[in-house]
Amino acid sequence: MLRRVTVRDFALIEHVELAFEPGLNVLTGETGAGKSILIDALSLVLGRRADAADVRRGAAAAYVEAVFDMPPGGAAAEVLADYGLDADESLLLSREVLGAGRSMARINGRAAPLRALASLGRALVDVHGPSEHQSLFRRARQLEYLDRFAGLVPQRRRVAALVRELRAAREAVADLVQSTRAAAREIDLLTFQVEEIEAAQLRPDEDAALRAERGMLANAEQLRALAAEAAARLDGETPEPMPDVFGSTRDAAAAMAALDPGAQELAQQAAELQERAGELALELRAYADRVDADPSRLRQIDERLDLIDGLVRKYGGSVDDVTAYAAQASERLAAMDRQDADLAARRGRAAALTAELAAQALELSDRRRPAAAALCGAVLTQLADLGMPAARFETRLQRRAAADGLPLPGAAEPTAFDESGVDQGEYRLSVNAGQPLRALADVASEGERSRILLGLKVVLAHVDATPTLVFDEIDVGVGSRAGEVVGRKLAALAAAHQVVCITHLPPVAAFADAHFLVSKADAGDGARTLFTRVRGRRALDEIAAMSGVSTAASRRVARDLLAAAAAWKRERQETGGEEP
Repeated sequence: MLRRVTVRDFALIEHVELAFEPGLNVLTGETGAGKSILIDALSLVLGRRADAADVRRGAAAAYVEAVFDMPPGGAAAEVLADYGLDADESLLLSREVLGAGRSMARINGRAAPLRALASLGRALVDVHGPSEHQSLFRRARQLEYLDRFAGLVPQRRRVAALVRELRAAREAVADLVQSTRAAAREIDLLTFQVEEIEAAQLRPDEDAALRAERGMLANAEQLRALAAEAAARLDGETPEPMPDVFGSTRDAAAAMAALDPGAQELAQQAAELQERAGELALELRAYADRVDADPSRLRQIDERLDLIDGLVRKYGGSVDDVTAYAAQASERLAAMDRQDADLAARRGRAAALTAELAAQALELSDRRRPAAAALCGAVLTQLADLGMPAARFETRLQRRAAADGLPLPGAAEPTAFDESGVDQGEYRLSVNAGQPLRALADVASEGERSRILLGLKVVLAHVDATPTLVFDEIDVGVGSRAGEVVGRKLAALAAAHQVVCITHLPPVAAFADAHFLVSKADAGDGARTLFTRVRGRRALDEIAAMSGVSTAASRRVARDLLAAAAAWKRERQETGGEEP
């Protein structure tokens, strides 16, 4: 239950602190005094988006605080647990709006995300503003009212969750199919590339070895001639005989050793040099014999190098790079092969979700149909009380076909669906006897809309666990003749819920358990909205003034309204209370 609201520097409110009571809390005042500003401030602390216009002109920031008695267990406690917050006997929500619409949210003094505030707001307060007169025309909202009345909200949420899962699964399948189609060309290319590289049977550093061999084969004649010439020079077999350098060197070193034993090592080195020169000459002759100009081998090497160079140009800077590219391409092909299995698995998941959703949506639809008849009966009872005895009302449930819909038993074509299931609900109304049922938006006047909405709220309140109901001018368009009935409806609601209501009808204000007068005062720096709780004589004066005149007659009418309301409350309390 909402215990207290504190507002500072919000819109036209400088500072106000209101303590609300259990039962029916009524706000009255002149049009334009700022009654709805309080509801707007309450909506802010319950999670709506902040706006720079929320801050009163000349103020640095706006601040709104709401204190609630926490019901034991329930949705609010679950929300607190979800955000790691402890549930206590009371709950303090606050919101501060700074410049440019920036804001800070707190729960029991601790900073909290705005979505936590919004979740708690939905669990604690149900705000019904003038916009609901228009939302009443939306088919989606009409179906939501039916589900709330029938207690089908948990099943509706399961259906909505399945719909989201199925949509995600279908999107994943579509993305994978598109990816698979695009990959078909890539598969052909990668397969060709891998086969081309594997057919080459490349070996590490093969190109370097081939180039070395090719260099030898291409210069075979020159190499053989040079080796033969070098060997001949070493052996002194040139056309112009050359001195035997190595032999004469050996002889001179031997003579030196005969004269000087210290030169013995030099003599030995000279002998070894002559011997090594002979061995080198033999090796050069052997090399010359080995070098063979093999044109066929040279052609093979050139062809092989052309193949390798072509692969290197296409796939990398070296043979190792080409081999690495082939390995990567093979891995990519393997991943694409797995795509087929993944696609099959995703299609299987989508098919399973489709079957599960079809079963759940069909069950939800079947349960809605008897509930629709019961809702219409309950609403008609309320409309009769509200001065519409000849009205006829029904909730029409229909389905339509869609190519991407759900296959339902007995349906020739797939059935369209959304997060509410497979039904499209529509309220249809006939106001006067003999008139056909037509869509609500085509029939109802503003006053009739208000009465229908109020009737729905009364019916739904008995299945609604939200502790506090806020009505912002729900009686708009309702004449004073039906005002007493509206007051009784709201007072009866207030027996099970705390009700906060803005009204312009004196008979409604007469049923208030707490009455707040909203007025506007002019100050030097602008207008101010003031809130004052009125009791006794002041409440009587305000109810009298709501009629538009302030006379002895209007005061007598106000006194009669208060007395009638008090008598109705006593009688209802004595009889244990009846459904409104």
